[in-house]
This record gives sequence, structure tokens and C-alpha cells, in this order.
Amino acid sequence: MSSECLCHSGLEYSACCGPFLAGSAVAQTPEQLMRSRYCAFVLKNADYLINTWHPDCHAEQLRHDLLAGFEQTEWLGLTIFATQKGNHDNEGFVSFVARYRDKQHDSAIIERSRFLNQNGQWYYIDGMRPEFGRNDPCPCGSGKKFKKCCGR
Repeated sequence: MSSECLCHSGLEYSACCGPFLAGSAVAQTPEQLMRSRYCAFVLKNADYLINTWHPDCHAEQLRHDLLAGFEQTEWLGLTIFATQKGNHDNEGFVSFVARYRDKQHDSAIIERSRFLNQNGQWYYIDGMRPEFGRNDPCPCGSGKKFKKCCGR
């Protein structure tokens, strides 16, 4: 039985993020890592998230918060709207919208995530919220203005 990947890539899970979460492959691009980390949030896989945070982040200290967040969050969808190379070959950026429901309220994380490649493996290092004007088109692709969509 095949199923579409939770990251909304349009690929089957077994041909997309499944091998990364199973540990049988490592992400070859920042976008692959971003998508697999989204799947890990959906699947409540704290170990994968911690292992794919850059070692300098000391992500193990976040385990309790991750587990608590899993109990309150239902993930609704991921839209990647930009990928960019960094200042060197071992840096990359992925801009995305991750929609979720938390305590019956719909919301979204909008972030430009930074990834670093160390010893052949990509890691999430940090992120920032990109700036959008209230009347800009929403980056999630809804066709609505930002203020009427993910900017609420």
C-alpha cells in the first residue's frame, strides 16, 4: 500500500521522506531535510528532530518542549515557497509555511530556515520570520492577501 508523503511533495512517503526518518538515507539537500523534519513533527518523532538539529544547538535540551508540543499540535500542511544557496557550499536556506491547529486555533509558522552541511550531512541551525506586507500575496499559495491568510 502506498501513501502520499506527509510533506505534500506529491511523492510517495517511501520515495520521499520515509528513508530519512527510517535512518536508511540522509537528506542530500536543505529542502529534503526541511520536508523530512516537517514529517517528523507530524509523526511526533523527537529523535529525528533532535538528530537533525545542528550539534551547536544542543537540541537534546529541547526534548521536553518537543514532546509537550506534540500533544497540542495537529499539523495541517507544508508549503515551501523558496530555496536558496547560502554564502558557501555548506549553507542553504528554505522558506516555508507550515500550517497547524493548536487548541482549536489554526495558525502558521512562516520561516526562512538556515541549514548547514557538516561532514556530508545537512542540519537545521536556525531560522527567522521573513517580512511580508499586509497586502502582499500570502506565501502559502492560497491566492489571498497575507493579512487575510497566514498573517492573522
